[in-house]
Amino acid sequence: MEFKDIKDVLTFAAFRPEPDNPRFTWQQRFPRRKSVLVNISRAHCSWAFVNRKGQIDSTAEADGEFVEVAAQMADLWKSGTEDGWIGISLNNRFIISLEHNLSRKKGWQEELRLNPKSILGTKHDRTKRYGIHHNPETSASLVMACDDSMVKAIEEAMRSHNLRPARICSGLFAMTAHLLNRVATDASLKSQDLILVTWLDGSLCVVRQRSGQWQDLRCRSGIAPGDEATVGQMLRPFLDKADGSTRVILMEDRRGGGFSASYLPLFGNLHVTDATEDHNLWNFLARY
Repeated sequence: MEFKDIKDVLTFAAFRPEPDNPRFTWQQRFPRRKSVLVNISRAHCSWAFVNRKGQIDSTAEADGEFVEVAAQMADLWKSGTEDGWIGISLNNRFIISLEHNLSRKKGWQEELRLNPKSILGTKHDRTKRYGIHHNPETSASLVMACDDSMVKAIEEAMRSHNLRPARICSGLFAMTAHLLNRVATDASLKSQDLILVTWLDGSLCVVRQRSGQWQDLRCRSGIAPGDEATVGQMLRPFLDKADGSTRVILMEDRRGGGFSASYLPLFGNLHVTDATEDHNLWNFLARY
């Protein structure tokens, strides 16, 4: 037995979940340890340093593809971590769709990772990786599909710089699922006619919920800054069905993240509630 193994037992580190085990939260995997979170958009990356108290110390961003940015920032990122573990949010080459009657058999989360076809059936594409968020009360599910080739390219780029992915997820999908969970636990909100909007650095997801039912969804990534025509086209089906009782709930990756400043007038006279918090994406990923 090596000295490190003895030390891990004495400090209880040996009984904690492994850093790359997705069944546990980030805080459980990295208690009182520094970490770095990176969001990868099209031709743009942003990142945050998380201190040993789980708080966001600083953030930064750079234009360029991930491979280029990682080559420049790898040493700095590694210095902000324990043993080079990085959390990755993918914000490019993915889609979120609304599906019904997917399998929810026992252990479906692990089955989705190992054999997604058994959960998705004919909707499965072997070139994709998936995430699912089920509506606990209906047959509806949100399905996130991203390109497997992109995930592998990111993993390879990280390995080449002695970095290790502790998690690779879709930040927009995680934010959308989190917002839906918040609505589901609020009896007054749950019964209302809602348009739920999540925005992350040029990626937009819109869900229509009425009396707890997910009725429609639109998603698109890589929207150019100021592209009001595309955003308006995505929102139009929801706005056409809205009336005076319809309420809009908005969540962005950070306060002043771009959507509220550019596109709020598209909602006209509808009541809009901004549920965004400071460092919203980073704090969410650092907790869960």
